[in-house]
Amino acid sequence: MTVRSILVLLSTLCLFSSSLYAQSITVNGHLIDPSTEAPVPGIEVQVVGMLETVLSDEQGYFELESVPTGPQTIHFYNKELRVRSLEVELGTNSPQDLGDLTIDVATASALAEEIPTIALSNEDFDGGGDASLQYSNLLTASRDAFVSSARFIFGPRRFRIRGYDSENNQVYINGLPVNELENGRVTFSHWSGLNDITRNSDLSIGLDPVDYAFGGVGGASTINMRATRQRRQLRLNYSLTNGNYSHRLMGTYSTGLLKNNWAFSISGSRRWAQEGYVEGSHYDAWAYFLSAEKRMGKHSLNFTVFGTPIERGKSTAVVQEMYDLAGTNYYNPYWGYQNGKKRNSRVGRSHQPMFILTHDWNPSPKTEITTAIGYQTGRNGGTALDWYDANDPRPDYYRRLPSYIAANSSPEAAALIEQRLRTDENSRQIAWEDFYEINRNSPATIENANGTNETVFGNRSKYIVEDRRYDNERWSFNTNIRQQLADNLMLQGGISYQRQQIHTFKELVDLLGGDFYIDVDRFAERDFPNNPEVVHQDIRTPNRTLQVGDKFGYHYDANINKGAVWAQLMYDLGNLDVFVSGEASRSTFWRTGFFQNGRFPDNSLGDSEKQEFTNGGIKGGLSYAIDGRNYIQLRGGYLTRAPFFRNSYLSPRTRDQVVPGLTSEKILSGEASYILRTPIIKAKATAYFTQFRDQIFNRSFFQEDLQTDDTGLRDGFVNYIMTGIDKRHFGTELSLAVNVTQSLQVKAVAAIGQYLFDSRPSASIVLDNNSDFLVRDRTVFAKNFYVSGMPQRAYNLGFTYRGKGFWTVYLDFSYYDELYIDFNPNRRTEAAISELDGFDKVEQGSDTWNDIIRQEKRDGYLMVDLSLSKSFKIGRNFLYLNARINNLLNNQDYVTGGFEQLRFDFEGKDVNRFPSRYFYGYGLGYFLGITYRM
Repeated sequence: MTVRSILVLLSTLCLFSSSLYAQSITVNGHLIDPSTEAPVPGIEVQVVGMLETVLSDEQGYFELESVPTGPQTIHFYNKELRVRSLEVELGTNSPQDLGDLTIDVATASALAEEIPTIALSNEDFDGGGDASLQYSNLLTASRDAFVSSARFIFGPRRFRIRGYDSENNQVYINGLPVNELENGRVTFSHWSGLNDITRNSDLSIGLDPVDYAFGGVGGASTINMRATRQRRQLRLNYSLTNGNYSHRLMGTYSTGLLKNNWAFSISGSRRWAQEGYVEGSHYDAWAYFLSAEKRMGKHSLNFTVFGTPIERGKSTAVVQEMYDLAGTNYYNPYWGYQNGKKRNSRVGRSHQPMFILTHDWNPSPKTEITTAIGYQTGRNGGTALDWYDANDPRPDYYRRLPSYIAANSSPEAAALIEQRLRTDENSRQIAWEDFYEINRNSPATIENANGTNETVFGNRSKYIVEDRRYDNERWSFNTNIRQQLADNLMLQGGISYQRQQIHTFKELVDLLGGDFYIDVDRFAERDFPNNPEVVHQDIRTPNRTLQVGDKFGYHYDANINKGAVWAQLMYDLGNLDVFVSGEASRSTFWRTGFFQNGRFPDNSLGDSEKQEFTNGGIKGGLSYAIDGRNYIQLRGGYLTRAPFFRNSYLSPRTRDQVVPGLTSEKILSGEASYILRTPIIKAKATAYFTQFRDQIFNRSFFQEDLQTDDTGLRDGFVNYIMTGIDKRHFGTELSLAVNVTQSLQVKAVAAIGQYLFDSRPSASIVLDNNSDFLVRDRTVFAKNFYVSGMPQRAYNLGFTYRGKGFWTVYLDFSYYDELYIDFNPNRRTEAAISELDGFDKVEQGSDTWNDIIRQEKRDGYLMVDLSLSKSFKIGRNFLYLNARINNLLNNQDYVTGGFEQLRFDFEGKDVNRFPSRYFYGYGLGYFLGITYRM
C-alpha cells in the first residue's frame, strides 16, 4: 500500500464515524471533609461499569468524562477501602456539577498523596486500585513512584529517563504537536512560568499506547490548556528562592463553565533576579496565558494564546583551573564591570508566543474527533562578543591561563599571573571599559564602502556585541479520531502537517564606542590574502559598513515541512489488552540564503535543492492481568526518522552543501514490565533495550593545530561531522512504594542504565571558508564509549509523612553515579596517536596512550532534599504554604556534566593543553511559596 493510499484511508476514517449511540456528558464535583470543610485530595472516583478512574486533586476537585446519561452509581475509594457510593440521575446538560460531596477525612485525607507546589508539577497521586479494575485503567489512573522520582527528584540533576534526549518524546498542547522540526527537541521555556495552567498534563514513558499520537521511543505527553479544564478559582502566589531567579509572582483566574456555556481562563507570572545563583546571571521572565472556550452541544471550540518573554544572563562550563583560581565552582567568565555595574556578554532573549485553535467534536458517545490549528512566531537569540584585528577578549582563553604560560613561556610570569587572577576579580572578567577605549581610538578609512564609490571615515570597532538569532515561524495542523468500534475494540488515528521556518542571522547590537564595523570574514582574509573578493559575507555589497540593527555574517532560513499519518487499534480481552500502532511520515527541508557569500557565490544565495525523506514506524504490545494485583506488560517497536536540518548541512551559515550520505535514523526498542499493586505495596520493575542507528554529529568551532589528511597542521573555524553513529541504551527501572501506616509512606526507586556508543563512526572536517575536506572518513574509535550528559544510574529513598492538620513532610535521599564527560572524537583516532613531525608514535598501552584514549568519569554524589507543605481553610478560601530545601548537605563539589574541548595537541600529545570543561551543580537551595485560593 502506498503512502497516498494510507493517507486516503485514514482521512476517510477521520471524516466518517458512527452517531448511533447514546449521549455522554462530563461530570465534576468537589470532595470536602464534613467537619472542617477542607478539601480531600487523592480519592479515586469511578462510575460503576466504566473503566476510567480519576483522582481528586489537591483542592478536592475531580472530573469524569464521557459518562452516559441516566441513573449512575459513583464509587469513591482510598487505598484501604471504598469510602462512599453515590446514586445520581444524570441529565443531558454537560458538564454536570455534583457540587460539594463530603468524605470522612479520618479514612481518606490521611492517605492523600499531593505533591507541594514547590515540585513545579502536577499532583503526584497514586491512589489504590480495586482488584476488579482492568489493567489498562489501572495504569492510567495514577503515576507510579518511578515517574514521580524521575521528574521531580532526578530531573533537576540532569537525569534523563532511559538516557533519551527530548527529540524522542512527542509533546502536545491542546491537541497540537510542539516539538521543534529543526532539531526535534522540546522547548519547555515556551510555557515556563505557567504552572497553574500546565497542571492538566499526562505523561507516557516508552512504548505505551497513547490516544492522541503515535508517540516517540521515549514516550509522549500532552498538556490540556483548555479553559473548561481549568479549575474555577482565583489563585495568587508569591515565591522566594535562590536558584536561577529570586522572586516569583503568579496569578490565575478561571471561570469554569458558565451558564451560557462559555469558559475563560487567564494567568500570568513574573520571575526575576538581579543576580541568580551564578554570579552575573540576571533573570527576568514573564509569562501570560489566555484561553476562551465555547461549548455548543456536541461541539466545543477553544482558543488559547500564551507566551513567555524571557531575558537571562548566561553562564558556561569552565576549566577546573579557572574555578580554582576564582575560589568557587560557580565562576562565570561571561560578565565584567562597566561603570561599576555587572554586564553579561551572553544575554539570551526569547519571546515566541503560540496561538492554538482547537475544535472538539463528539458526534456520539463512542466517537471523539479533535482538530487543532496553531501558529507560533517570535524571536529567539543570544548575544556574544565578536572581534576583528584584536586580542581574544575571553578571560578564560587558554593562552591566558597560568598553566599554559608556565609550559610555553615563563614559569615566573605564570606565577605572577596566577597571583593576580586569584586576588583581582577584574582580571578574571570581561574588560568592557577597555573595549570602549580601544574602539574610540581606532581610526580607519574605508574606500569603496557599501559597494559604491563612497569613502567612510571614523573609528572602526575592533570589539562589538552581536546577537545570534534563531527566530521561529511555524504553522501546525493536527486532527485525531477516537472511535469505539465495539465494546472491546478501539480505533484511534490522526493526520498532521507542520511547516516551520527558522530565520537565522546575526545582528549587530552594540558598537562599544566605535562608529562602524565591517562585514568581512577575518579567517578568509588570513587564508586568501591575494583574493579580496572572497572575504565579503555578501559580495553584492562589498565593504559593507555596519550600524546597530544591521544583519551581518550570515543570513538564511531553514525551511522544514512534515506531514504524518498514524493509526492504532486497541483490543480488550478482559485480562489481556493488545494494541498495535503504525505511522508514516514525509519530511522535506531546504535552505534559503539571503547573502551571496564571497567564498561560495554559486551555492549560498536563494533556495537550495530540497531534501526529502519518507519514514515510518510500528509498535505494539500486550498487557496481561495475572490477577487483581499482578500484571505483566510487553512492548516493542521499530521506527525511522528523517535527519534533522540542524545536522544535515556542512556549514549552513555559508552554503547549502549537505552532509555526504545523508540518511534516516533507525530505532529499534523493546521493554517488559512486572507490576504489583496491593493496598499496602505498589511495585514496578521494567527492563528496556533501545538501538539507535545512523545518527549524525555536527558541530562548528575554532580549531588550532588540526592534523589534516594531507596538508599537515591547519587552523581555522571548522565543521566537524560524524556519520554512522550507533548507540545502545539498556537498563532497568525499579520502584517500590510501601504504606507503612496511614500517615507514613516509604518509597525506593532505582534507574540503572547503560548507554553506550555501538559503532566506529566516520568523521569528516571542512573549513568554514573552504569546501575542500581537510579530513574525510576518518575512523573514530568510539565503540563502547559512554553517552554523556547525565548520570546513567540514579537511586532514591523517600519518606512521606502526613499529619492530621493538613501538613505533609517529604524527605528524599538520592544518589547519582556513572556520569561521563563528553569525549572529543578527534582524540580517539589513529591520527591522535600517530607519528607527526619528529614526534614518535604513541606506544599502545603506555600511560600517554591511556590518557589519550580513556573517557573521563566523575565521582558519584549524594543529595538530600526536604519539603514541607501546609494548608489552611479561611472561610471558604484556602491558604497553602510550601517550603523546600534542595541539597540539604550543601554539596558544592559535584559535576552534573561537562565536555572535553574539541581540540587536541597532535604534536605534543598533551591531553592537559586543552582540559575538560565542567558544569557544577548548585549548593544548598531553598524555595518558599505562599498561595491563596478563592
